[in-house]
Amino acid sequence: MLDVIDREGWDSPTATVLLRYLRERVVRPLAISVGLRGAAASQAEATAWQALWMELTKPTFRTVASPWGVLGQIARRQLLGEIVAARFATNGRRGWKLEVASRDGVIGPAVSLDVLLEIGWEPESHDLTFGEPPETAGLVEAARRALCLVGWSETEATAILAAVLDAPVPRLDERTQFPGWRLMAAALGIPPWQARRLTIALRGTSDWPGVMARIIAEGPSVIDSPIVRTALMATRRRSDRSPVLAARRAEQELTDACPQRHAS
Repeated sequence: MLDVIDREGWDSPTATVLLRYLRERVVRPLAISVGLRGAAASQAEATAWQALWMELTKPTFRTVASPWGVLGQIARRQLLGEIVAARFATNGRRGWKLEVASRDGVIGPAVSLDVLLEIGWEPESHDLTFGEPPETAGLVEAARRALCLVGWSETEATAILAAVLDAPVPRLDERTQFPGWRLMAAALGIPPWQARRLTIALRGTSDWPGVMARIIAEGPSVIDSPIVRTALMATRRRSDRSPVLAARRAEQELTDACPQRHAS
């Protein structure tokens, strides 16, 4: 078929048959086997299919001993790379580096609270203590305890979480990715800088998972980590760095301390 394609080009019927076969009979079953579903499967499938197409155009591919084995390995590597990249919200190469670091317990995967809200994770009512799914109740309770640990009262923590969870999900064309903090400041009677830092610390940013995302990804015990504690302390003291900067500094200090612990 490749010899025919050399004569007729990649727009030929032969090329169409070959590429369709690769996508439907090679890439798609592999995507299912590695656990991909829905939109993630479609995106990873397209990435792997493109990689196979590029491999077919290389002259060296004509001389390999096991061409189908080579194509299968490339497709699987691309699919797993998409999973790792999505897990850490980055590109494939950096995703593999972060994956290795996560195995050592240095970092955890990134989880976007906005994405969870978009796919249906949210309280069904404004009452955070009644009718909640178990996983939502556990998240709220852990987040409430995390706020109380840095000095917020239980009443304040409950009101803060209600305001954060009820805040609208930002649209792509909005100037701010932290909508709702001004309303929170007015409703709770707290300074605007505190309301904004609370929103950032709890919901996170596009490149930093917030406290609530970390609870979902790593479990309720994560509220005792220095990273979470440092991020939330920035909501209590205006002189502190922003939650993201403070948390990243704490994370870097933990990373720097790892070689010392291993050495000892």
